[in-house]
Amino acid sequence: MPTTFQGFRSLIDNSPDAVSLIDREGEILYGSPSTTKLFGYQPEEFVGRNCLDLIHPEDREYSTSILRDILAKPPGPLQWDARIRHQNGNYSWVESTVSNLLLESEVHAIVIHQRDIHARKAAEAEKQRHAEKLVRSNLRLEEFAYTVAHDLREPLRAVSIYTELLVRRTQMDAEGRQIAAFIIDGAARMSSLVDDLLCFATTGMQEPTRPVELTGAVAQATQNLALAIDASGAVVTVDRLPVVQSNEIHLIRLFQNLISNALKYRSERPLEIGVSAVPRGRDWVIRVKDNGLGIAAQDRERVFLPFIRLVNRDIPGTGLGLAVCKKIVEGLGGIIWVDSEVGEGSTFSFTIVTEAAAA
Repeated sequence: MPTTFQGFRSLIDNSPDAVSLIDREGEILYGSPSTTKLFGYQPEEFVGRNCLDLIHPEDREYSTSILRDILAKPPGPLQWDARIRHQNGNYSWVESTVSNLLLESEVHAIVIHQRDIHARKAAEAEKQRHAEKLVRSNLRLEEFAYTVAHDLREPLRAVSIYTELLVRRTQMDAEGRQIAAFIIDGAARMSSLVDDLLCFATTGMQEPTRPVELTGAVAQATQNLALAIDASGAVVTVDRLPVVQSNEIHLIRLFQNLISNALKYRSERPLEIGVSAVPRGRDWVIRVKDNGLGIAAQDRERVFLPFIRLVNRDIPGTGLGLAVCKKIVEGLGGIIWVDSEVGEGSTFSFTIVTEAAAA
């Protein structure tokens, strides 16, 4: 390492970064050739100025505090970003790393290494604009989904009610009553599809998170499905589950959809559903296992696509339940998959981060 100022100057003259030496008041004592390339000032225009005068007014207070900190706690280094005025009057984002070498007899100055990060900052700003635009678009989508769902529910309810009235007040033969039953059933299916589409459209919106006990989320989901669980004779067992930083409403819906899926696609055997968790690095893998019909290997990825149904139409559903599960899990930063064999049942697994890891 150079032991004289001349050696130190030779080192910084060849640095790809712009290097400036300033005194404790911020006056520029020296600027490397790269400083001229970065800011456009010739040495005689640069040296003798106060470096804080070149900083954008909105960034000046913070930059001043950094210099105070480096004086109070030598030698550093400390790093910050600020907009600095070019010789042509424009401001560009610059990353500065400052070290206090005032006590070094060969240097006796504060050393600032600087590099142009304007392109990076512009990219970050553009990304932020896109994110804000996406949030606004999602809000409009949610409002539109609610409006459409409301507007469709009312005529469907009217179709169902007036068809039932028509059956009660009109003499119909068996064929007429069957046609009316088809109309009422179709209206009910359409209403269910509207609800599921609304759920699918609004799932994954950015919402606040908090610590959630997964055991409680599963308990709420099974309570919501109590009638269906009792009717199927299913036995649901829940192992010890972790606390996670997440969205409770989404997790209840996730467990409810997975358990409901097991109830629908059960085999002739007494249905058993188990919910368990195993740690995997900073994540947990949550598993919902059943001994139902199972899924063929070629269909294991397709089941998460919207409107995909792999069984006959006698089993109720719209084909959106597992698609909603996928949106929920991915919206929470995880992945979901299924392991299954036809006739042997299925295990749906998804990853989720713990409270500690998320914090």
